[in-house]
Amino acid sequence: MRVLEVVTGGEPGGAQRHVADVTQGLRAAGHDVRVVHGGGRWLQTVVGPTDYLPTLTRSVHPRADWAAYRSLLVLIARYRPSVVHAHSSKAGLLARLAAGTGGVPAVYTAHGFVFTDPTRPVWERALYRAVEGWAGRGSAAVITISARDAAWARAAGIPRVEPIVNGVAVPRAAWTPPPGPPWRVGFLSRFSAEKGFGVLIRAMARAGPSYKLVVGGDGPLAARYRAAAARAGLSATFLGWQADASDFFAQVHALAIPSWKEGLPYTLLDALALGVPTVVTDVGAMGDVVRPLDPRLVVPAGDPKSLTIALAAAVEQATTGALSFTDAARTHMARHFDVRRMVARTTAVLEEAGHEQQHPRRGPDGRGPGGSPPG
Repeated sequence: MRVLEVVTGGEPGGAQRHVADVTQGLRAAGHDVRVVHGGGRWLQTVVGPTDYLPTLTRSVHPRADWAAYRSLLVLIARYRPSVVHAHSSKAGLLARLAAGTGGVPAVYTAHGFVFTDPTRPVWERALYRAVEGWAGRGSAAVITISARDAAWARAAGIPRVEPIVNGVAVPRAAWTPPPGPPWRVGFLSRFSAEKGFGVLIRAMARAGPSYKLVVGGDGPLAARYRAAAARAGLSATFLGWQADASDFFAQVHALAIPSWKEGLPYTLLDALALGVPTVVTDVGAMGDVVRPLDPRLVVPAGDPKSLTIALAAAVEQATTGALSFTDAARTHMARHFDVRRMVARTTAVLEEAGHEQQHPRRGPDGRGPGGSPPG
C-alpha cells in the first residue's frame, strides 16, 4: 500500500509527532509512505526526506491555498497513493479536496477541531464547523483523538468515525520530584493564544511566593508571555525550546496544561508516562485521561481559582504521594495509551480505505460499480 501523509507544518508539534509515529509504523509493516508538509525541518529529521510545499501555510490565503491544492494534485498523480492521510485543519481540507479530484480515498485525523477553540471569533468557529462537517462526509474515515470530537463527528453525519487516542512509549525510568520548596510548576507548549497561559499567570499569582513558574517552549506570543509574567510579579524562568521533555520534567514538581482548546497533547502523555502530576483543563480528551488518576487535577477552562487549587493538589501528589501517583500514571499510560496500539489501529483504518480503492465493493450479483464484471 502507498500512503501519502499530508500535514500543514513540519516543525515540532503534536500533529507532526503523530505523523512521524504513523509513518514509522507503516514502513515497519512494509508500506510505502511519502510525507508532505508546509515547512519546518523537524519532521524530515525523524522520517527522512519529505516533500516541502511552501504554499501550504497555516493562515488562509486564497492564492497560496489554490497553489497548494494544485501541487497536491500533481503529487497524487505522480505518486498514485492507495490512500491519502491528512492532518491539521488547512492540510486536512486541501489534501481531501485533492484526493477527491484524483479519485483517491482520504482519511483525516482530527487533532482537535478548531471550532472548539473559544478564543476564536464566533463566525470563524461556525465556518470551521461547517467545513469540517462537509469535508468529513466525503472522507473514507475521520479519526478523532477524543470521545467528544467523535460524538460531534457522528452528529454531523460523517459516515465513518474512528476514535483512536494518541499513544506513547512508557520510559523505563520514572520521574522523581526535585527538592523543594519552592514548588516549581511547569508549562511546556507552543506559545499561542489557545494554550491559556494568561489563566496560568493569574493562578500562579494567587498561589503565592512559594510557587515558581518554569516555562519551556517558543512561538509567536513569546514576548507577550514574558511581559505577562513580569507584570504579575511572578518568579518565572523561561528556558526556550526543549528538545528533551524528560529533562524539563525533571525540573518541576507539577505540570500545568491550562488550554482553551486541545485534542490529546503529547506533552500530557509524556508527562504521565514518566509519572509527573499534571493539571489539565477539561477540554478535548485531557479530562478523560487525568480524571481516573486524580479528579482534583481536572479544572474548567478559564478558571484561575480552580487552577490554583488544583496546582496545590498536584504538588501534594509530588511531595507526599509521588510513588503511588507515579506508579498509577505509568500503568495507566501503558494500558490505555500505548503508541504501538495507536499505530496498529490507524494502520488498519488506512489499509481498509486503501483496499477499498483497489477492490471496490461489489453488488450482490458480483458486479462492481456501474455494472462492471467481477475481475
